[in-house]
Amino acid sequence: GAVLCQNIRLWRVWSTAGFQCQVAGTPPFQVTWHKDSKEMKPSSKHGFSLTNDIMGLEVHKCDSIDIGEYQCTVSNEVGSCTCKTTLNLKEPPTFTKKIENTTTVLGKMAQFQCVVAGSPTLSVQWQKDENWILDDPKIERTFQNNVATLRVATCEASHSGRYTCQVVNDAGQDKCVASLTVQGIAEKICLFIIFLSLHFFETHFKPPSFVTPLESQTALPNAKVRFKGIFKGTPPFTVKWFKDDKELMTGPMCFTGLEALSCFLELYSVGVTQSGVYSCQVSNDAGSARCSADLTVKEPPEFVLKLPANKCVKQGESLRLECKVSGTAPLTVTWYKHDTRLTDGRNYRTSFANSVAVLEIVTSSFDDDGVYTCEAQNDAGSVSCSTTLTVKEPPHFVKVPLPIEGLKGKDVSLYCELSGTAPFQITWLKDKKPLMESRKYKMLSEGSSATLHVIGIESSDAGEYDCKASNSVGSDTCQTSVKLREPPSFVKKLSNMTVILGEEVSLVATVKGSEPITVSWLKDKDILRDSDNQKLTFENNQVALTVFKASASMAGKYTCQLRNDAGSVECFANLTVLGL
Repeated sequence: GAVLCQNIRLWRVWSTAGFQCQVAGTPPFQVTWHKDSKEMKPSSKHGFSLTNDIMGLEVHKCDSIDIGEYQCTVSNEVGSCTCKTTLNLKEPPTFTKKIENTTTVLGKMAQFQCVVAGSPTLSVQWQKDENWILDDPKIERTFQNNVATLRVATCEASHSGRYTCQVVNDAGQDKCVASLTVQGIAEKICLFIIFLSLHFFETHFKPPSFVTPLESQTALPNAKVRFKGIFKGTPPFTVKWFKDDKELMTGPMCFTGLEALSCFLELYSVGVTQSGVYSCQVSNDAGSARCSADLTVKEPPEFVLKLPANKCVKQGESLRLECKVSGTAPLTVTWYKHDTRLTDGRNYRTSFANSVAVLEIVTSSFDDDGVYTCEAQNDAGSVSCSTTLTVKEPPHFVKVPLPIEGLKGKDVSLYCELSGTAPFQITWLKDKKPLMESRKYKMLSEGSSATLHVIGIESSDAGEYDCKASNSVGSDTCQTSVKLREPPSFVKKLSNMTVILGEEVSLVATVKGSEPITVSWLKDKDILRDSDNQKLTFENNQVALTVFKASASMAGKYTCQLRNDAGSVECFANLTVLGL
């Protein structure tokens, strides 16, 4: 039967994660594991197991590279099935934004704020100068939406110091540190002078800002891409370009430039790996400005799970051909038989969902033999994969060997004929034990016929013989027997008889042996035949000579001889006739 996967189950023990799924169907199975659509192989990192109907995968020493989607595909000769799950790891806490040094004046508000990332449940605690901050009406602490805040509404000189924020979860902990400085009146005057200086600088020297930001783009593979931004501000400027926060330099893959108040980036012959976030940072002595845009390079289609090279199916059964394709949407999938496009109809069903392309043949027939191709296409290109489908009929015996009685030392042959799709695998068995080609057994298989020759049979060759024929879609068995021909023998021999003159008398013996048996009677040395006064019979394993009226001339020695092609035997008895 076709395979059927049960739900996949994830379990974890310390640093090892395991997956198990149960499958129903007819073994043997072929099992393939994929992570993020890439096939996995057994290694010290990944251990595979197959116990009865349980498929297992163990991932040892889990880390961030093991996060993703795991898929188990199980197939046999008539079908396949797939089940999926995901693996996530618990992340220790980290600060995506740390607290910063803060300066304020007496009586004013001061605030520390940081942003935390990590797996729940997260716990936040604060310290001042190595002492834990307990409940204090002058200090407000909150932790909402992964944002931790410490606020002092009215600062005093005693609030100056070194503050630590510590975050903890089951996977670890992290901390960040900043200082709070509470200044007096003299310090206020200094800050005011600095403020006036900064105000003068900002009035006469403007930082850059973008007038026309970068625009996100979508490109085909090997295309040329150009990003351009227009900005304003007081020169001179410094311009830097980044991809995913990594600075780009002019080289064989890209060119960066600055023209008046515009900046540009040219990318040559882009590929899928160049998709990402591109940023331009413009700086002068007054500050900097940054803007970003996305580049999406379309991924051409690629089969992450191809059709098998060959597929066979039993005549009359349904068939499901399945393959998985990756690439940038929208993807179009088309099925062909040879060069003819297939459409949904009476015997074909096609579908394409969740990256899986399926062709179903409702009821297979010999007309469905051929090469089937799945073609996937998008704006970036096309790809195809093919399988050769063979529709087969299981073997069936249309002529079986008859039971045989053979002579000792002679050869016998068992012959049978089959219907179905050749070639067949032929196995001969004697008394349920397989036979091998040898000097005793000669086996011949040609097309739809099979013959077993048993050379020089002996008593040990007698028994039940089976012939089993199979192909990839089924099997059939027929049975016959071989016996050794038995020479004739007397189970009960003739007995001496005495009869009165004129009366009826019968000489009788019980015999056994392989038919046909020839029976001969002699009186003394004369051969006897049926006459008006005597009758010879052989019925129900009994031989008899009957004399209707005994005469003195009938007295004497009578011999019964038995013969078949396996041997001969005789016995005798005396008949005495008494006068009145």
